[in-house]
Amino acid sequence: MNSSEAQQVIESLRKGIPPNGFVRHFTVGRKTEIESLTERLQRISGGALLLQANYGSGKTHLLKFIKEEALSRNYVVSTVTLDANSSVRFNRMDQIFGEICRNIEIPTFPPMQGLKSFFDRIIFSIRENKNNQFWNEVTNYGLWDFSDKLFSSAMFVALRAWYFGGADVQNIVSDWLYQSWNYKSQRKKLYQKLVNDFERHFRDSRRDWEFYRDNVFNFSYNKYYQSWGALNDLNDMSLNAGFNGLVILFDEFEDVITNLNNISYQETAFMNLFHFYTGEKFSGKTFFAVTPSFTEKCKKVLIQKDRWHFDFSIFDVLPTFELSPLDKKDLRELSIRILDAHGIAYDWEPDLIMKNSQLRSIIDEAMLAQIQDRARYAIKSVVNALDDLYEDYES
Repeated sequence: MNSSEAQQVIESLRKGIPPNGFVRHFTVGRKTEIESLTERLQRISGGALLLQANYGSGKTHLLKFIKEEALSRNYVVSTVTLDANSSVRFNRMDQIFGEICRNIEIPTFPPMQGLKSFFDRIIFSIRENKNNQFWNEVTNYGLWDFSDKLFSSAMFVALRAWYFGGADVQNIVSDWLYQSWNYKSQRKKLYQKLVNDFERHFRDSRRDWEFYRDNVFNFSYNKYYQSWGALNDLNDMSLNAGFNGLVILFDEFEDVITNLNNISYQETAFMNLFHFYTGEKFSGKTFFAVTPSFTEKCKKVLIQKDRWHFDFSIFDVLPTFELSPLDKKDLRELSIRILDAHGIAYDWEPDLIMKNSQLRSIIDEAMLAQIQDRARYAIKSVVNALDDLYEDYES
């Protein structure tokens, strides 16, 4: 890292926040566990994994680690936060799909985020790979009149409009996919702007009423069939654009329990989780940040609301992953890396000034804290101590 990057890293660590772009550098210890995570990214198969950690003990760090690792392994990645402030509910797959599109990142340096970066890369791949059978079937060999290759007819309309349209059309496509529910009463506008205005480029034989009849512009009909299909299209297009597929990360997944008060919504949210787990509706990889008691909490909610018909055993087969707590040796290694970053950030040599006894004292105090607080306590304490030493060093 250079000086500017190191300053941003220290600023994040000063607040106890995992530093974007450098989370892997500050992930220490637990080699076997980390290897099992990276091995999962190397598998061809998809499926879901529950990442278990208590509040404050590393869920966000773990998600950011997977994000960086996935991007470095040429995956397209999207991170979705489920909480009351994000207005994204897990029983609404149109909302989930929209947020995945909004936060999608492609593995460039630095990573580029948003649907524009993704679609631009897809269009580039289509134009540069004339012999790619997948793209030929998607575009009907460049005719763009119709396609059965993509799971979602809406995705085909969006991709085609992006291919032929300018910035104004692309903005409409982005807004539609980000919040499709706002366009339920604007299907005529979508037909005009995304289909009819491009008749000189292709000959789609369907009339406007056929688009409406077939719910081409609707992502919520038939139990969100098209939202699931569009997710699979994102994964398949990623694979055929030279990436290794799509990885989706869900943060604050406990929101399914705490902020969905309607039991029917909760049941739907649970079933959506199982759909990700089985891979039947999405063939890519998904990771969910939860607490260790998550599945038991889910069962308790269903029991309290008399949902005895629900198959509780499904929760027991969900694959889980839990990082063990950092020990004293790990905290020392983490502290040394913080010293190095602080030195790069402010052009000094803290390892020559900070006494070993002071570092040991900080780590000993951190070890007395509760398990979920140890790492954050050690990080903030080391940074604060280095800030004080640097202030004295400058004066």
